[in-house]
Amino acid sequence: MFLSKKKLALAMAVVLQQWAMTPALAQQNTSLQLAAANRPLDEVSVNSTRGIGGDINRVAATVSVITAEEIEQQNAKDIKDALRYEPGVEVRRSSYRVGGVTGASATMGRGGNEGISIRGLDGNRVMLLEDGVALPRAFSQGTLSAGRGAYTDTDLYQRIEILRGPASSMYGSDGLTGVVNFVTKDPQDLLNVFGKSSYFALRPSYDSSDSSYGATGTMAFGNESVQGMLVLNARHGNETETKGDNDSRSANRTKADPLTYNNRSALGKLVFKIDPRNAIKLSVETVENRLRGDSLSAVTSVISGYQSTSNVDSNKLQAIFEHDDADNRVAQKLRANLYYRDSRTQQYSSESGTTVGATVRPRYRDITYKDDIFGGGVLAESSFKTGAMQHKLTYGIDASVATLQMSASGTGWTTCTGTQYCEYFPKTEYSVFGAYLQDDMRIGALSVIPGLRYDGYKIKPEASAKYDAQAVNGQPAATSKDSALSPRLAFIYEVSPAFAPYVQYARGFRSPSPHEVNSYFNNASQGYSQIANPNLKAETSNSYELGFRGKLATSVGNLSYSGAAYYGRYRNFINLVAVSGAGTVANPTINQYINAAKATIRGVEGRLDWRLENGLTLKSGFAYTKGTTTNQNGLETGLESVAPLSVVAGARYEPNQVWFVQSDVIYNTAKKREDIPTSTNFVSPSFFVFDLSTGYRFSKNAVLYAGIRNLFDRKYWSWTDMRGLSIADSATNKDAYTEPGRSFNLSMKFEY
Repeated sequence: MFLSKKKLALAMAVVLQQWAMTPALAQQNTSLQLAAANRPLDEVSVNSTRGIGGDINRVAATVSVITAEEIEQQNAKDIKDALRYEPGVEVRRSSYRVGGVTGASATMGRGGNEGISIRGLDGNRVMLLEDGVALPRAFSQGTLSAGRGAYTDTDLYQRIEILRGPASSMYGSDGLTGVVNFVTKDPQDLLNVFGKSSYFALRPSYDSSDSSYGATGTMAFGNESVQGMLVLNARHGNETETKGDNDSRSANRTKADPLTYNNRSALGKLVFKIDPRNAIKLSVETVENRLRGDSLSAVTSVISGYQSTSNVDSNKLQAIFEHDDADNRVAQKLRANLYYRDSRTQQYSSESGTTVGATVRPRYRDITYKDDIFGGGVLAESSFKTGAMQHKLTYGIDASVATLQMSASGTGWTTCTGTQYCEYFPKTEYSVFGAYLQDDMRIGALSVIPGLRYDGYKIKPEASAKYDAQAVNGQPAATSKDSALSPRLAFIYEVSPAFAPYVQYARGFRSPSPHEVNSYFNNASQGYSQIANPNLKAETSNSYELGFRGKLATSVGNLSYSGAAYYGRYRNFINLVAVSGAGTVANPTINQYINAAKATIRGVEGRLDWRLENGLTLKSGFAYTKGTTTNQNGLETGLESVAPLSVVAGARYEPNQVWFVQSDVIYNTAKKREDIPTSTNFVSPSFFVFDLSTGYRFSKNAVLYAGIRNLFDRKYWSWTDMRGLSIADSATNKDAYTEPGRSFNLSMKFEY
């Protein structure tokens, strides 16, 4: 970290002492204090393990934390930038290359930062939280693709916590393969910067990869009783560049299609400290993303133009009560949380050109997806002893009710007679109740951590004349409910601070989404339709992990490291498959979401961080995952969502609090053809990318950060971004899906 609060306070103290010292004595004292400032900071505590401020070194899993300082130093404009140097954690963002009102390319890139992949799985199989509140579920149908990353804004976050591996024992559904918790900024964090009763900051920034510019304004005020904060952020940009140079208006185009976007967000917080033990936090947040694209790559002999827009809105209200009392015999810590969030994604497509047969042009599609949720929970911690055993009990309940719905209109869609999906699934109430208990039992160096969670969920559709009119086969929407137990058992043995091995077993699950249980679409005139499945089961996983971590003090600096090997078996994967039919008008193909597949995922990962006393820091990390999936016919193939081996290495030189320079290298191996369903499709080759960044502090009130990504202007493809696109190996437009070439970013922060 370039300048932490601890380092800033230390630097100010150094300056004051220099005024009162002789030059020689001042120089000697400064050197000693600067050396101390460059030592590793205090251990990071995390909330993503569901403990309240848990020690990251006492977790039987791989956990990493990205701080607000690191986000600023990287000039990360979104979560894809923020997670760039996290091996094994990928953010999927397809090139915005939509084309045609119908067809597979209709949704390409519409989801933006669609979601986060951990250990080869993504989408709704990874739990994404913001201050403990689940982000809306991903949804895609027709021309609409609602990505989960569109509801986030990195400028609002104090840190991002990443927990790899199943987390259903504490969080419930969607914690099948990992958790990412976005923790928003807090007034106290800002007031601590200068130790004053007020704080103000302005941070303008620029990124050449999409010619975007923006600014973040932050203010905070407070005293011992009341604190407040307001963060405002806005950003305007264009299409993300590719390495392509074909500027034609056709499918052969390899330059990015033109687009513009405008993102705005705001976060306000009030904190009332009732007494030293109790506090109430109230927050309001809004995120708004607007995008408009012109798909020149969709132009054909009959399509003369294709324009699209995407509007994403999210609003959240949250109240948190915090109680901390170390002298309480029953519960030393308690958190009560109440929240409401409404979210909406609306996407519009307009296609102009020549009418051909039954395809009338111009035509349009206008689709909206809503996901509103009201919920809350109580979390408590109790520490006590039974004989020689120390217990740390974490327990609580969660409950929420979400309302999900979608609507669509379009050319020729006026009566919803069954040949449209104007209500692909009916308005649905999705309720969840969960209760959990975990006991961290310590006897000397040994920790035994059993945990168990119970979840019950219910998917209850509302009566809908539109949906029933579509379901011409007489299949009305059905209520679906079930429950799940998610156990966990872990062991940690701290041989010494330098070596602490652990082993754990965890079970995860994901309940089906409303549109997977109840969905209907009938296009028998084209030879296909889709039906509901009220008998869907939840996806489940059984995972095993063996790992270690340690901290070692050397004569030249401190070394920390971790490693893990994992194996998971996943059952009842929910896939949309053809269950019958021949694809003809007389015998149309019937598609249905079913528990069609199972998967096996195994891999290894490791991290190393060596902070030397001379201001040099070396870091490295890698992640290798291998996955296979077996469909309902017993055919085993490679799991396409698994990314190739990823290695990240970096070096940072920070001799004092004034400046730093840092270099990072990212290496990915090639994706293997045997790991994709169609071996003749294009697979991403291996690549090296070299990044360079620096920072310079002009004074305690002004700092400059600058960086160059892909310094050597390499042409490369990210498998996570391009997978599933079915690009033939012989395709001439492959360069349209490349990552940006050399780009630079710049920001200046003024704070008082």
